[in-house]
This record gives sequence, structure tokens and C-alpha cells, in this order.
Amino acid sequence: MKFTTVLRALGPVDLKSVSRDSLLLLISAGSLVLALAMRYGVPFVTPHLQRLLFIELGDYTPLLMSFVLLMAPGMVGSLVGFLILDERDDGTLTALLVTPISLTAYLLYRIGLPVVIAFLVTLAAVPIAGLIRIPFGQLLLAAALAALSGAIVALAVTALAANKVEGFAVLKVLQALQALPLVAWFLPTPWQCCLGAKYWHISPNQR
Repeated sequence: MKFTTVLRALGPVDLKSVSRDSLLLLISAGSLVLALAMRYGVPFVTPHLQRLLFIELGDYTPLLMSFVLLMAPGMVGSLVGFLILDERDDGTLTALLVTPISLTAYLLYRIGLPVVIAFLVTLAAVPIAGLIRIPFGQLLLAAALAALSGAIVALAVTALAANKVEGFAVLKVLQALQALPLVAWFLPTPWQCCLGAKYWHISPNQR
């Protein structure tokens, strides 16, 4: 069965499930909310932090943008993971066995969907946050790599959690693992590579 056929069959069901669940609605809007918070919140708090704590937040803009790059796909993956948990609880996965949709097509849909959506969301979230200007070619590569984590989060939540409560616990652990590259910001160069990150200087005209 073609992917487009599966998308037409399951896409409206997913949209209806999200629209009926306030938690899933909140998660689906999380990336946009995070990007807007960065865009308007950082300029607002920067002078206050500089005056009260002598912290120049502008020096940390690459770190903040890395947070957007990492968290946006994670939110998409968690949304898809919770959708799969709901389907498992409702017996939808068992019912699919007697439909024309094959298990392979279903898995391709569930794995491919968070990657595609995470890629598009990241492409939108980074310019919306607007803390630094990233060349479009570099943004495409960064979004493509970050989008893969969307599928990883979705599969991890599905495999390790039996319900939404356990799903939140798994998600907390995954978020901690995703934050490891951010910790590298505060370490010397050799240790940055050990945590899977290497930060570079952002010139003033890129901010």
C-alpha cells in the first residue's frame, strides 16, 4: 500500500485525536510557543539580567538556538509517541490487522511522519526564534539531522512506556539525554566532542 494511501486513511484520524486531547494540543503547539518565547522573551530579559546579575545573554544565543533545534523535533516525536500509546490502549493497532493497511505501511507512516513534520517544524522554528541568522543551506542540514530525533523519541516512548504516565517519565529521560550537547557549551573543547557537540563563534553580523 502506498504511503499516500496510508496518509489519507490515518491522517484525519490523527488530527481528530489531537484536537480532542488538550495535552496533545499543547504539545503540538509547543515548538511554536518555544520559538516565540525565544524571539520576544530573550530581548526582554537581557537588560534585566545584565543589570541585576551582570550576565550578557547575547553571548549565549547559539546555546539558546541549539535548544530550539533539539527540542522542536523532540516535541513532535513525543506527540506521535503518545498517539501510538492511545492507539494501543484503544485496541486500534489490533484492529489494523484486519484492514488493508499492512503493518509495514503503518510502521513507515509512524516513523516517517515525525521525521517529515519535525523537519518542517524546525525549519520554521529557527527563523521564528530569530536570535541568530543561519544560512539556509546550513539550516536545511541542521533541520534534517535534528528531524531524525523525532522518530527516535516516538519509537522510544512507544517501546518503553505502557501508558501516558510512563510515557512522560520516558520523555523526561530522553530530554535529559538530548540536553547533553548543551552541557558541552560550558566545557573546554576536548570534552565538547565527547558530548557530541562542538560550538563555534557567532560573529556579530550573524546575531
